[in-house]
Amino acid sequence: MMYQSILIADDEELIRQGIIARLEYLKLKPSVVYEAENGLQALEILMKQKVDIVITDIRMADMDGLTLIKKTMPLYPEIHFIILSGFAEFTYAQQAIDLGVNAYLLKPISNDALKKALEDAILKLEEGKQLRQTVIEGTRSIREKKNYLFEKNINELLRDYGKVSLTNKTYELIDKNFPIKNKWVMAGILSIDLESFEQNQFGFKDADLIQFSVKNVFMEIDTLCNKTIVNNLTQANQLFILFSADREEFLRKDVNLLFQQLFTILREKMGIMLTAGISSAKNTLTEENIKEAKEAFLQRMIYGRSGLYFYEDIKALPPAHVPSSELNMLRQYIEKREISRIEYFVNELFSDERIRHYNISYMRIVWLRIIDMILKTEAVSFVKDAKNVEKMVLNYDILISFHSLKEFREYLYSLILESIQTEGGSDITSKSKIKLAIKYIQDNYNQDIAINDMADKFSMSPNYFSAVFKRETGQTTVNFIKDLRLKKACEYLTHSDKSVVEISKEVGYEDSQYFFKVFKKATGLTPLQYRKMHM
Repeated sequence: MMYQSILIADDEELIRQGIIARLEYLKLKPSVVYEAENGLQALEILMKQKVDIVITDIRMADMDGLTLIKKTMPLYPEIHFIILSGFAEFTYAQQAIDLGVNAYLLKPISNDALKKALEDAILKLEEGKQLRQTVIEGTRSIREKKNYLFEKNINELLRDYGKVSLTNKTYELIDKNFPIKNKWVMAGILSIDLESFEQNQFGFKDADLIQFSVKNVFMEIDTLCNKTIVNNLTQANQLFILFSADREEFLRKDVNLLFQQLFTILREKMGIMLTAGISSAKNTLTEENIKEAKEAFLQRMIYGRSGLYFYEDIKALPPAHVPSSELNMLRQYIEKREISRIEYFVNELFSDERIRHYNISYMRIVWLRIIDMILKTEAVSFVKDAKNVEKMVLNYDILISFHSLKEFREYLYSLILESIQTEGGSDITSKSKIKLAIKYIQDNYNQDIAINDMADKFSMSPNYFSAVFKRETGQTTVNFIKDLRLKKACEYLTHSDKSVVEISKEVGYEDSQYFFKVFKKATGLTPLQYRKMHM
């Protein structure tokens, strides 16, 4: 975490400026720095501005540092204080300890001491933020606090099935808050569709509010079965659901009725669109529930978002329907590194028509065959890296993040391209090399990319590389990189609260003033004007 603001209170301007310079040197300078000559000025700033950390001298005119802390802490207990003093008197240190300051540093201070004090304060800020998020999330009720451990266990299980097992302890913790013993159980994934964030009423910054609204409406709907809903702690647009009942036949009918009401209320009242994937009923909660829920959810790539999908509706895929000959052709093209043919077969194997004709089982089986094919291809050195092998294996958390088959096809194609970027790729055509170069730029656009280095990477002369690149893309390499950076900058300005300085660095411009000029020249607007127009 990087804290947002700091206040430096000291009656000597030279010391204040020295601290600011040290913060820059230590790369700990926040986006906002306030200065005060004494405690009274500091208190006025604290009453008007949001401040995370205060660095204050003890002896100052009008109001000393200890008095400032005494007056501030009851009003703003979340602020963290660091005292700088030229006096090593025990009474000062004792008072500082009693007040609960983060650190008491003697002048002249070392960079290491200042860095450690700030990092400790930042860590405590993060811990406090996480605690507040945990407590504030939802209704802030006592029940919410007591159920946090339950939510955490359910979340870990549903998010990491296969890694987190249902131990007796986990089982008991879940059952204590939600009945699963001697019950029939269904698990589900509920996703807030992108359309919900594209309404005038909400934006991506309102993800927590939408999540909160969905949970409240879900729990208020009357059902015969038991139900619970928890946040997916890693994806703000997803929630996890559990249902349980004494009799199996009650579950599907009850779940169906619940979602009909949920979808209708949230769509008509708030413009919130939802998609859900639901497992089959099991006679207890197991990892199989979670696997089925995620596979059911994948059907949204076939049939579209804003729907309710049950695992039981997925038909088994007969072995005869597995496209073995096409997969074999794809394997040969991967070994030969023929990029255009690889792209053709990926699009063909996972075409919209083919997936709709079969079902999600086809998609899962063919995906696994291709992953296995890549891992066994000797020409692919990429897979020798353990981290890359892990990336290649079946991961439902990756698959359920796709919103369409087109997005899935692009991901798989880029994965194959990444796997065949080897030094021995001299037989790859110039056109294919440019495709690889484009992929490389898209992955590294925020780094320094030199044309000569790119040309050398793909065994081409700089002039020839530039000529082929422009022929294939219609742009020079420099303009291609610039446009990509500006596109990413626009996304940050629209969908994040990052400062312009932060965004300029995120997209590859260390000099924020230069970024400002490039952005305005390209769009006709300053970054802040663009953000204001698109919020």
